[in-house]
Amino acid sequence: MQKNFFRGFDMKEKIVLALSWVCVFISMLMIFNFSAEDGEKSSSTSQKVVEDVLGIVMDKEDITPEVVQKYQFPIRKAAHFGIYMLLGFSLSCAYRMTLKNKKLLPYIISLPTAAIYAVTDEIHQKFTSGRSPSAKDVLIDSAGALTGILIYALFIFLFLYLQSKADKRSMNKNTI
Repeated sequence: MQKNFFRGFDMKEKIVLALSWVCVFISMLMIFNFSAEDGEKSSSTSQKVVEDVLGIVMDKEDITPEVVQKYQFPIRKAAHFGIYMLLGFSLSCAYRMTLKNKKLLPYIISLPTAAIYAVTDEIHQKFTSGRSPSAKDVLIDSAGALTGILIYALFIFLFLYLQSKADKRSMNKNTI
C-alpha cells in the first residue's frame, strides 16, 4: 500500500511546496543552460552582461574593451555566486516544506545538494566545446549556495520570532 506524499499538507502548503520545487528546477535549468553554451557563446553572453552592468554605474562612452576585460572575471564569478545563492535559497525552502517537521535537516542537506550540482555542472562543462571545469567555480558556487541557505534561514528565524511575539501580544490582550 502506497502512502500519499501530500497527506498532512493543506492546499496552501501544497501550492508553496510545488512552487518551491519549481524554483529549484528553474534554477538548475538556468545553470545547465549557461553551462551548455560553448566557450564562444559563453564569452559573448558574459561580455554583454558586463557591458550592461557597467552601463548602470558608468557612462556609455567610458566603457571601453579594456574596462570590459577588467571587470569580466569578477562579474562572471559574481554571476556564479548569485545563481547558486538562488539555488541554495530555493533548495532550503523546498526541503523545509518537504520535511516540514524537521528543524535543521532541510538546511543541512541543501548545501551538499547544491555542491553536488555544482560538481556535475563543472563535469558538464568538460564536455562542452571551449569550456573547462574549475574547482574554484565549485567553491564559489558552494559559497553562493551557503549564502542563500543562510539568508533563507534568517528569514525563517525572523518570521517565527515575529510570529511568536504577535502570538504573545494576542494572548496578553485576551487575558485582560
